Amino acid sequence: MVLVAGCSGAGNITPAPASDVGDALSGAQTVSVAFPDAAVMRRWDEEGAPALPTAGTSPLGSGIGREYVLANLGSGYIYVANPVANSIEMFPKAGNGDIPPAATLSGSNTGLDEPVDPYVSTSGAIYVTSVISNSVAVFPAGSRGNQAPTQHIFGHNTGLVGPSGIALDSKGDIFVASSKLNTICVFAPNANGNAKPIRTIVGSSTGLSDPDGIALNSKDELIVANFKANSVTVYAANATQNARPIQTISGTATGLLAPVFVALDSAGNIYATNVTGNSVVAFKPAANGNVKPIRMISGTKTGLSQPIGIKAVANGMLFIANSGANDINVYAAGATGNVAPTASIGGRTTKLTHPDGLSVF
Repeated sequence: MVLVAGCSGAGNITPAPASDVGDALSGAQTVSVAFPDAAVMRRWDEEGAPALPTAGTSPLGSGIGREYVLANLGSGYIYVANPVANSIEMFPKAGNGDIPPAATLSGSNTGLDEPVDPYVSTSGAIYVTSVISNSVAVFPAGSRGNQAPTQHIFGHNTGLVGPSGIALDSKGDIFVASSKLNTICVFAPNANGNAKPIRTIVGSSTGLSDPDGIALNSKDELIVANFKANSVTVYAANATQNARPIQTISGTATGLLAPVFVALDSAGNIYATNVTGNSVVAFKPAANGNVKPIRMISGTKTGLSQPIGIKAVANGMLFIANSGANDINVYAAGATGNVAPTASIGGRTTKLTHPDGLSVF
């Protein structure tokens, strides 16, 4: 269950119309619960979001005002790296406007040091790369506040220099882009401390060139955005050492211009954010060579401003972190061209400053 319509007052959450939520609302059961008063809303902001309710109950206590409308959209949180504040901020997936984070992961115990990319596993565990400390921190599901990680991968043996994108394969192996070394490091699921990678992808044949965002598809094939090469490369499952990519998307027709992060939708289509081009391009799963994107989001209406983090959810909606605009934009499934976002989370209350990678869970 997740919040779809919002509230006014302390949280300043703007109701999102059902059309903005897209196909995820189709056929979903909805229930109405009481809107909390300002004091309850402030307590929620400070202590983090409580368990979401069953029908007929209020998630935040009693109060008066507008109604919440809840829809069965899954767990429903956006996790975004906020590097200037050394934090991970969490927002309701259906949030809109200048809203406070529902929860924050930050503090000296977290080990976060200019966090770049959060990855949330199917169990809810949170994996975060930090570029200053050249590290990966792993937190249990539901972590918030000044929580210490249960695993902290750092040290000379790790091979991490400028870690950026992070993802897990079906075995739970941890893939990290070591961007400054043009390397992909792979760690065992329980890796901790000054651990050596169980394998690396590195060498002149790999095509890796300042690799940043990464993703793994249903075949455990690795997809990488190469910032300096203006390319997206794909590697076979279990690729290691100086492995050649099995696909390379590159060339003037692709529209790739300083790609930073990649994401996959449920059909396996590949999305890349162009930080310099202020655009998002999408390719078919088997795209190779100098191919045109099947879709491109670009133009003045899009609100894209140095887009970095990107996530496609099951119903095809896109969530994008704009470093230049200090916001998170949401686009409808199939969005293309000079299209406006269906929702945008941004403003002073959000605490976002040059947001980086993001995840949705």
